[in-house]
Amino acid sequence: MVKLSREAKQRLQQPFKGGQFASLWNLIPLMICLGFRRGADPGMSKPTLFSLLRG
Repeated sequence: MVKLSREAKQRLQQPFKGGQFASLWNLIPLMICLGFRRGADPGMSKPTLFSLLRG
């Protein structure tokens, strides 16, 4: 096992924290995009951006 200094560990943690942040904030737009691509259930009107914002 390689022993790293405290400074090296902190440098390695920066990209991992950035990746974690990016993946969390990209999940919400991904789910919205997939919802629009799949469409509404049979018998329901197709969702629009305005209907989603109106709540």
